[in-house]
Amino acid sequence: MKSKKLVPALLFLAFFIVLSGCASFGGAGHKYLMKGQILEVNNQETYLCIGSAEGAKAGQQFTVYRYIKAMGSVEKQSLPRYKREVVGTVKISEVVDEHFAKATILNGDIKTNDVAELNR
Repeated sequence: MKSKKLVPALLFLAFFIVLSGCASFGGAGHKYLMKGQILEVNNQETYLCIGSAEGAKAGQQFTVYRYIKAMGSVEKQSLPRYKREVVGTVKISEVVDEHFAKATILNGDIKTNDVAELNR
């Protein structure tokens, strides 16, 4: 009987952790990798899921990647394969708060859900 109640509770907890995303769960990864998702693109500006809590500063440049499903036959493998493709570069123009920053698109075809990674 207890296990029937435990499963929904664990599913809820896992769902909550996933939803917390860039707000808290990814904090440690951001500090060392300084990587975040493109949240919105409007003309030559974009918003990143990277903020002051991760050490973001105006002027930092990020390479933007897109993960693309690799075509071709995948024998004996049930999971799809993806490749990481460079699609452009952005530069932080303003750190909005501890979780988000506004950036200018310097070049490329940047889209929502692409991933930005700090140039080191």
